[in-house]
Amino acid sequence: MTDRFATHHRGILEELGRLTAAREAFTLCVVVHCSGSTYRKPGALAIIAAGSRLGVISGGCLEPDLEAAARAALAEGRPRVVLFDSDSDDDLVFGSGSGCRGRMQVLLLPVAAGTSHPLGEALLAADRAHEPLTAALVTAGPGLGGGFLWSAATETALTPRVEAARALRGRAVGEYPLPGDAGTCAVVPFAPSPRALLFGAGPEAPALIAIAGRLGWRVTVADHRPALLERHAAGAERTLCARPAAALASCAGEPFDACIVMTHTAANDREALAALAPRTEPFVGLLGPAARRDELLAGLKPAARAALAPRLHAPVGIKLGGHAPEILALSICAELQRFLATRGGPLA
Repeated sequence: MTDRFATHHRGILEELGRLTAAREAFTLCVVVHCSGSTYRKPGALAIIAAGSRLGVISGGCLEPDLEAAARAALAEGRPRVVLFDSDSDDDLVFGSGSGCRGRMQVLLLPVAAGTSHPLGEALLAADRAHEPLTAALVTAGPGLGGGFLWSAATETALTPRVEAARALRGRAVGEYPLPGDAGTCAVVPFAPSPRALLFGAGPEAPALIAIAGRLGWRVTVADHRPALLERHAAGAERTLCARPAAALASCAGEPFDACIVMTHTAANDREALAALAPRTEPFVGLLGPAARRDELLAGLKPAARAALAPRLHAPVGIKLGGHAPEILALSICAELQRFLATRGGPLA
C-alpha cells in the first residue's frame, strides 16, 4: 500500500503504478528546470489525482497553486508548464512568500482515466531494472510535452514527436533552445530508487531499515539465523536466510548501490568481504572499529583487499556521538546518503 506521506521517488512511482492499474485519472508533475535556490531540483515528481496529492515541490507554499494548475491541465487534457518565481521582492509580499529566491518550471502531464503515459511507463520500467532514465522534454513551443526518453539501451519518442529534441541526448541537465521557433527543451535526469543489501540482522537492523524506508530505499537483509531475521528484519523489502556467500550468489546479476557488512561475527564478516571483492557495488560498509577492520582484511587474499580498498567504508557511518543501535543506524544512512549525492548516483 502506498505511503500517503511519501515524497521520495519510490513512493511516487508506487502511486503512479497504483493509479494506472486502477485506471484512474491523474496529472504527473515533473520539475524540469530550476535556477537560483529551489526546494526541489529537476527530476522531482508529484502526482495529483482527484482529491489527493503525493509528493512535494516546496515546503508547502507552492502546492496549492500546483494542484490547481494540475487539475486544470487534466480537465483540458493538454500538457502545460507552470513557472514558480520566488526571485523577486514582490513574491515576498504578493506571491508565495517563500523567500527562496529561485525559479522553478514544472511540466504537467495529464493522464486520462484508463490510459497511461509513456514517461510513467518508462519511469516504472527503469526503476524495476535499476537503471537511470534521461528525458528531453519540450517545455515551450508547439511540441509542448513531447520529446525523447533514454534508458540503458532503449529510446522512446513521446507524442508529439519533436525530432530536434533527439539531438540533446548526452547533454548536461538544463534547458536548451530548439532550432527555429520550436521553443525550448529541458534535459531531466531520473535516478532509480537506491538499493542496499545488509549482511546481518543485528540490533541496528530495525532502525536502519526504518530510516532507509522513509528515504525510499529498497533494503534486502541476509542472515543465516532465522530467529534474527524474524525479530529484526521484518520491515525489509526482502530477506534471505543464507550465509553471505550464498546470499550474494542468489543475487547474481542484481545490482546494489551499497552493501553493509554487520553480522557481528568475524567469520561471517570476512566471508561477506571476500564474496563482495569481485563484485562492483560502489559502497561496501563494514561495522566495527578500525582494529577489527584491519584484522578482517588481513585474513583476505591480497587481490581481494586491493579490490575492496577503493570502495570500503570502515568503520562505516558518520561520527555523530553515541553508540546505541539507533544512532549507528542513523550514522550509516547519513554516510550512504552523502555518498550517493556526491557520486551523482541514485537519490530519493
